[in-house]
Amino acid sequence: MNLRQLNLLHDDDPAAIRALADECGLDPVLAFGVAKLLLANDGNLASLSPRQRQCFEQVLRPLIESRG
Repeated sequence: MNLRQLNLLHDDDPAAIRALADECGLDPVLAFGVAKLLLANDGNLASLSPRQRQCFEQVLRPLIESRG
């Protein structure tokens, strides 16, 4: 996982996270929380609950991959 891209996404483009979370029917607050958790844990996906993992797969991963 590209932590630099995740950090840039979290800090510079929160609207993209919010929009895709809404589009997927997920809580944007959860998406921001997952982003913070991953940044704090060096991208360790094993620390995520199943719901958090779903949010990562549907919201954060596509945004990170589209950025670089």
